[in-house]
Amino acid sequence: MARKGERDPERERFWRAVLKRREQSGLSVKAFCLRQRLSEASYYFWRRELARRDREQRSPRRHKGAFFPALPATANKPPVASQPLFRELAILSEPASVDGGLEILLPDGCRVRVPSRVDRQLLADVLGALEARRC
Repeated sequence: MARKGERDPERERFWRAVLKRREQSGLSVKAFCLRQRLSEASYYFWRRELARRDREQRSPRRHKGAFFPALPATANKPPVASQPLFRELAILSEPASVDGGLEILLPDGCRVRVPSRVDRQLLADVLGALEARRC
């Protein structure tokens, strides 16, 4: 076990495995933690902590007064609105029948029911928005 202020590699491995199992389970965080008898608060702490450690590891260490390169000229330009930023979705109180369509179950438990005749671009936009929501 690591001393106070030191990282415990065994604990980090444990929580990385827990986060991976939860993602693969398709359960909500609450349901997963209940089944595994884990504290939900600890789960969220370690998810945040490990993400921070991963960011630290990916970014080069900089010391005080280090040179930061300028952003590219395009960084300050507003984005070009080639497509709408959102599309309105109808929320149904009861599941619609999906005749010949498919159902997509996302890792966080959300279900996306897709009829057989769906606008492919709309489906791509919805799935892209759902994926961006996870970040």
